[in-house]
Amino acid sequence: MQKRFSALALLFILIFCFASCNGNTPEGNVDFGDYVLPTEQETVSLNYDPAQVLDPDTSWQKSYALSYSYFDKKTGQSTITEGKCGKYYQSVDSATNIITYLTQEDGYMLQYMLDKQKRAGTVTVVTDTTIDSVYSGFVMLSVCDPYFPVYKNVTKVGSDFVGERSATRYKQVETENGETTRIAYIWIDDALQFASKCELYDAKTQELLMRWELLDFTQNVTEDRVQINTDPYNIATE
Repeated sequence: MQKRFSALALLFILIFCFASCNGNTPEGNVDFGDYVLPTEQETVSLNYDPAQVLDPDTSWQKSYALSYSYFDKKTGQSTITEGKCGKYYQSVDSATNIITYLTQEDGYMLQYMLDKQKRAGTVTVVTDTTIDSVYSGFVMLSVCDPYFPVYKNVTKVGSDFVGERSATRYKQVETENGETTRIAYIWIDDALQFASKCELYDAKTQELLMRWELLDFTQNVTEDRVQINTDPYNIATE
């Protein structure tokens, strides 16, 4: 369980090590900053019902189509559309109109960066990864620590629907020197148990610092839904 816990602790990295977020890149990448994972001893010492521990299903990450909205105080608002299936992956950022398009070849991957407005782009040969191991912006944002519901600073506050999917809403409070500094609301998808929505507030000013929300979600899509035609773009090789 500890290995899975270490791999799935990104939500705490995002919320409580809010060094910087970059939601307007084509992949929706996030700079998680410095973070020290809780030790196994700290985790198992909590008094909790084991049935409350999440068991996320990640099988959907191999074939899906989705969109999500993203707001960051520093970079503004955007909507990201993603799709992945077989040897293709694409992500479209509404704020930049940049498409990130990946195709798997024999022994290497091609990464296209396509500008929808300029009808131009670049392609790069990538040899150190594959489509199967590519983690999208939404995957990075939505991965949830399976112990999340049983932490002492987390409270279950209700049920809701996110992206027309049922979800459980939690409240997480960060304190420093006895004072509440940040408050996060996190919605956990009931079926797949990823974080489908998150809102992070400054507790003192009530200012919204960051927010993302799943808008729609489809599993088991076909390659033709993800594959795009690169011919209209004037593509340069990097």
